[in-house]
Amino acid sequence: MNIKKYEAFVRAVELGSLSKASEELGYTQSGISHMMQSLEDEVGFPLMIRTSAGIMPNSEGEMLLPIIRQLLNTNESLEQYIAKIKGSDTGHIRIASFSSVAIYWLPTIISAFQKDFPNVEIQIIEGGADHIDAMMDSHEADLCLYTGGENRSFDWIPLCRDQMMALVPPGHPLTKRGSVPIQAFENEQFIMPLAGYDYEVHHVLDKLGKIPHIRFSACNDYAIINLVAQGLGVSILPELLVGNYCGNAIPLPMDPPQYRVLGMGIPQIKAVSPVTRNFMRYVQRHVRDTRGPYAPQS
Repeated sequence: MNIKKYEAFVRAVELGSLSKASEELGYTQSGISHMMQSLEDEVGFPLMIRTSAGIMPNSEGEMLLPIIRQLLNTNESLEQYIAKIKGSDTGHIRIASFSSVAIYWLPTIISAFQKDFPNVEIQIIEGGADHIDAMMDSHEADLCLYTGGENRSFDWIPLCRDQMMALVPPGHPLTKRGSVPIQAFENEQFIMPLAGYDYEVHHVLDKLGKIPHIRFSACNDYAIINLVAQGLGVSILPELLVGNYCGNAIPLPMDPPQYRVLGMGIPQIKAVSPVTRNFMRYVQRHVRDTRGPYAPQS
C-alpha cells in the first residue's frame, strides 16, 4: 500500500482539482494522474468523476473517504510517535472551533505553543455546532473546541462555564435593570442564531412559556450584535464574545443565570497523537489561567 496515493486522492477531492493537488503536494500533473489511476486499479473500481469544472468523488469514493482519512490520521500518528522518539515534534493539527473561541482563545494558545513547537502546522476551521460534529464524525478534525460534546461519540473534556448574556439595544427599557428575567424575552422581537450554529440559545428559549417572535436569524455573531445595536431586536450571546466585543449593544446577565460549557473533543484520548496531546495541555493551561478551574454546575 502506497500511502501517498491515498493522501493525493484526499487532497484532490478536497481541492476539486488534480492540478491544484499536484502543485500543493509537489507532483507533476502526469505524476498525480498516474497515482490516481494506480489507486483505482488497486481498489478495483473508479473513485472520481472528472468534469469540466474539476473532479469530485463518485459514490464509491464518498464511501471510502472517511476510512481513508482515518488511515491517514493513523499514519500521521505513527510518524509523530517516531519523531517524538527521535526527540523532534513535527506534524499538523486540525482544529474545529466556534468563531468566538478561534478569535479570543486560539491566537494566545497557538502563540505559546509555537514557541515550544515551531515545526507544527496548525489549521483552524471555524463553524457551527452541526459542522463541527460532522467534521469530528468524519475524522476531518483532530480536535474540536465548542459546546455540546457530552453526548457525542468522541471523548469530551469540559474546560469552563461561559455565561450566556442578554443583548439589548441602547436605551431599551431592559437596560435599566441589573439583569434580564428570561421571561422578558417572551414579549420581545428576537434575533436568533441560525439552527445548527449555537444550540445554547435554543436551550434558553425552551424554558419560556412561549417562544418570542423571531424577527431575524443570522449565522454570524457580529451580525447579530450589530442588528441588536440598531434596535432591531434583542438576542442572547455568550460572555466570551460580548465580553470582548459588544459594539453599541448592551450585554446583561440573565435571571436566573444561564451558562454553556465550553470543552475540548478528541476522537479517542488513548489514541491521540503526541503533537495533539501537547497542544491539549496548552489549551487546558490557558483556560485554567484565564477562567480558573472547571466547576460543574451544581
